[in-house]
Amino acid sequence: LSAFHARQIGAFEEETLRSDLTRIWGEVRDSSEDKRKLIEEWSAKLTPDRIAAADLSRGRQLYAGICGACHVLYGEGGKIGPDLTGSNRNDLGYLLENILDPGAVVSADYRMSLITHEDGRILTGVLAEENDRTLTLRQMTGEIVLEKSGIAKRDVMPVSMMPEGLLLAFDEEQVIDLIAYLQNPVQVE
Repeated sequence: LSAFHARQIGAFEEETLRSDLTRIWGEVRDSSEDKRKLIEEWSAKLTPDRIAAADLSRGRQLYAGICGACHVLYGEGGKIGPDLTGSNRNDLGYLLENILDPGAVVSADYRMSLITHEDGRILTGVLAEENDRTLTLRQMTGEIVLEKSGIAKRDVMPVSMMPEGLLLAFDEEQVIDLIAYLQNPVQVE
């Protein structure tokens, strides 16, 4: 199920259906008023003319510095979040919602796990693999395999590992370059 389809299912007024969707697919919620306003503001700034005039190479550098640690694009990057290569990147609304409100639509595959180990360590990451004896947690620094017998507590959070406010570190031209790069159908130098 894509995020688009999950949103369509979530729009039905049937509580059982919504509950099953959350349990099986993941979280789907509407963005808050302030986030919707922010998405509208950026949509107005990111006109086709400004996107066409963007510096795609600079956008790629920005992507590598902030997004590439967690996301793969054109075969490069981290594997904590979804691979963006085949995603709906050409849809500006899709990009902005996922960047500005990363917790609005969170597939079960990318929900944050919070593991409390019996030795007191608290680990966060995305569950990559699990069997009867171990679980593999994917973190920013790589994967860690944990013996289930050493886990004191395990919580799956209804939120994304992707932090909010990522665009706050950039000026308007940098955001335009980043979005243009993300929307570009092929890799750039």
